[in-house]
Amino acid sequence: MELLRLAAKMTESVQRPLLQIKKLPPGPGGLGLGRLRHRLRDGLGFCEGLQREYGDIVYFRMISSHFCLVSSPELIREVLVTKSSSFGKGPGFKRTDIIKNPTSLTADGEEHRRIRKLLQPSFAGKALHGYSEVMIEESLRLQENWRDGDVIDIAADVHQMALNIAATTFFGTDEQIPAERLQNLLAAMAWTLKLTILPLGRLIGHLPFLLQNRHRRRTVESMDEVVYRVIGKARNADEERTDLISFLVHATDEDGFDRPLSDAEIRDEAYILIVAGHESTASTIAWCFYYLSRNPEARERLEQEMDEVLGGRPPTPADYRKFAYARAVFDETLRLTPPAYVTGRSALEDCEIGGYHVPKGTNVQTFWRLPQRSEQYFPEAETFKPERWLEPQPPERPTCAYIPFGGGARHCVGAGFAKMEGVFTLASICRRWRLDVVSPGFPEVMTLGFYRFKHGLPVTLVARRP
Repeated sequence: MELLRLAAKMTESVQRPLLQIKKLPPGPGGLGLGRLRHRLRDGLGFCEGLQREYGDIVYFRMISSHFCLVSSPELIREVLVTKSSSFGKGPGFKRTDIIKNPTSLTADGEEHRRIRKLLQPSFAGKALHGYSEVMIEESLRLQENWRDGDVIDIAADVHQMALNIAATTFFGTDEQIPAERLQNLLAAMAWTLKLTILPLGRLIGHLPFLLQNRHRRRTVESMDEVVYRVIGKARNADEERTDLISFLVHATDEDGFDRPLSDAEIRDEAYILIVAGHESTASTIAWCFYYLSRNPEARERLEQEMDEVLGGRPPTPADYRKFAYARAVFDETLRLTPPAYVTGRSALEDCEIGGYHVPKGTNVQTFWRLPQRSEQYFPEAETFKPERWLEPQPPERPTCAYIPFGGGARHCVGAGFAKMEGVFTLASICRRWRLDVVSPGFPEVMTLGFYRFKHGLPVTLVARRP
């Protein structure tokens, strides 16, 4: 009898840590139909509410899908860095009616490594220099019809500018793609993404009588003609082209191990990069002008930098490194209002996060906006202080406390492109203009997918110099 009790105790001591590991993170129960409605209505408020109520790791259900939201730098690092092999990309755009192949945003494992390796030269060195010339040209064209005292929607204007930049840098100067065509592509991709999170979304996406489905089909067919035409030009060009498609066409693995991108892969990569880069960059630029208008001292310091570096002339690619404060303005704006405030992964296997069990198939979402606005990591966290980025950063701050472009192996390959576009736009505008936000309150925002203005950002133009 005594031996049986001893054996029971030994078994219990072995099983106890296993039971602890199998414990799910805290979170609300139920099917979560109300949570789905809340998330579609206010994605940011939904994430903030869960964190406030349950802490930095929350497990919950929405209809047939299971989710885990993580909000601390340490837990985010577990997902994105230390245990990244346990997580793949979520379902959005992975396989849809538009995107058929793995891309730099959606691929996993060796496929992701191969695509990213082939893609990196397209966003570095000579390629970035050529893109920067287009960025400066378009930011100057943006101002051609501006008049002192006019009221404009700067969010809409930089959105249009970003589309023009994408059209030229991605497809070349000889195509002259109207921004409206890329806008239609963005709308088609947004509809496709929405279908991935809606119950019966795949079925809805194949209903021929739906206007959104017909619009998507026409838009994609039209853009495909352009993309494959540019691919053909790139393969047969007698002289070097400097558009992104051409860089991808000629991308090779110098080590000779990885096969080049196929035409279909290049087409999908172009589409996914337009979606991933355009909206976030344009939104961040607009937010820069919002914060500058609300913080006169920061705006004056930026104007002083423009006066000292440019002296009234337009910027050139060689000026980028001289714009230290402009880069700090962009970084601080990304800290306060990152356009992508949460990102998703899918658990490829049963795993552990923060001591909790996360089952295979769980949608794990890293809510990195929260630490970026935390007093624990950023003193005066709610204050717009670009100068904080001109100083050495505290070594004790966790690496994943500030990751507006993602972290680990999936750090955004186009981060340099985005930052350069933002800084050159600030430089070309602020050397001549002040933009005063019209509304006294905080703008209304939409937070489904991206954090962006709901009704634009009206500003009054004030000329600084002719």
